[in-house]
Amino acid sequence: MQRVTALTLLKYKRWMDAGMLSAIADTDARRFRAERREMLRLMYHMHATDMLIRANLKGEAPSQPNTRTRRMPEEAVLVPCMLACSGWFIEYAAGMTAEAWDRPIIYRRRDEKMAQTSPLSLVEQVILHGTRHRGAVSWLIHACGVKPPQDVVSHFLREKMTSVEKRG
Repeated sequence: MQRVTALTLLKYKRWMDAGMLSAIADTDARRFRAERREMLRLMYHMHATDMLIRANLKGEAPSQPNTRTRRMPEEAVLVPCMLACSGWFIEYAAGMTAEAWDRPIIYRRRDEKMAQTSPLSLVEQVILHGTRHRGAVSWLIHACGVKPPQDVVSHFLREKMTSVEKRG
């Protein structure tokens, strides 16, 4: 994966996560309480994993090493935090040199063992990890009678390319 591709896919991830969070907000909280809780739990799991990977890239200890906590932040807290984290990854990728993508980094895994990988490998995990979970969230949104966002890269590219062409 090249830097430009990683950067584009990180932007797609932020766009898709924002669409999912918006559709979750449109779901009737009283009628579909359990379903909304599960949607938010999955979104929080994605965010917690992203935060863990971000800490590894920054060479920091993760603020919350467990990605499967039962205690989730309120939706009003999760949404801006999740989108800000996506923004961090976009800025990180935009600032990387070609050589830095493959430079080995050492980090502590969740099981406390040390591991070595490249920043590119960790960014790929961020890009790919949420795909399965967004699929489950999309299914739940649909089951609650709300139209889920189109989780298709070509829709994102078409929308972004159209807006770039209009700007000139």
